[in-house]
Amino acid sequence: MGTETLDFVADETVQIFGGYGFSSDYEVERVYRDQRVNRIFEGTNEINRLLITDMLMKRSMKGELDLIPAAQRVLDEVLGPTTREETDPGRPLGEEMELLEGAKKVVLLVAGSAVRRYLQALAEEQEIVGALSNLVMEVYATESMLLRTQKSLGRRGPEAVGSECDAARIYLFAALDRMESDARRALARIAEGDELRTQLSLLRRFLRRTPRDVIGLRRRLASCALELNRYPFS
Repeated sequence: MGTETLDFVADETVQIFGGYGFSSDYEVERVYRDQRVNRIFEGTNEINRLLITDMLMKRSMKGELDLIPAAQRVLDEVLGPTTREETDPGRPLGEEMELLEGAKKVVLLVAGSAVRRYLQALAEEQEIVGALSNLVMEVYATESMLLRTQKSLGRRGPEAVGSECDAARIYLFAALDRMESDARRALARIAEGDELRTQLSLLRRFLRRTPRDVIGLRRRLASCALELNRYPFS
């Protein structure tokens, strides 16, 4: 995730510099060339994606990680009432934390469905394994971001952390869109017919959300950076 984010940032920076981005007179040209190797050495990103899910599955099989039982609990839970608890209006980023819990259930839904379908042969389904790793990375990054923002809110107050909250919501809703796409693609490989339709229904339930005005949030964040004339999260 880090190396792919770096790739995005370097590419956008060259775009901002325009033609100067290709000139060795500017540092960004060197950054653009150098960052490419990071997705290759120390194991390619594709190999590392296989290792993420493989490690989680092995630890679960050994009883070191409560992954498969947790996946079963999610499936048992959906057989019950579909009522949803009201978000505590006084909880900082309460709605966003609730969406994070739904995102975690998506990981368990896909992982549990994949294990039941393929068992030990899951390692041969590399596209599903890669999608699962994407889901894991998104949840890890999203939870880290939200917890960090909550900590800032508690320490500095809402007025001083407005930009951080905007950035958190921008990332969260983009991450949920990516997760929904990855999960849908994986489930379509794992199941079919009525079973697939049921799983897709669960996916929609876990990620049920009202779209935010992400365009407006991005504009507000950009205005903050322009006003400060620097990176706003130093």
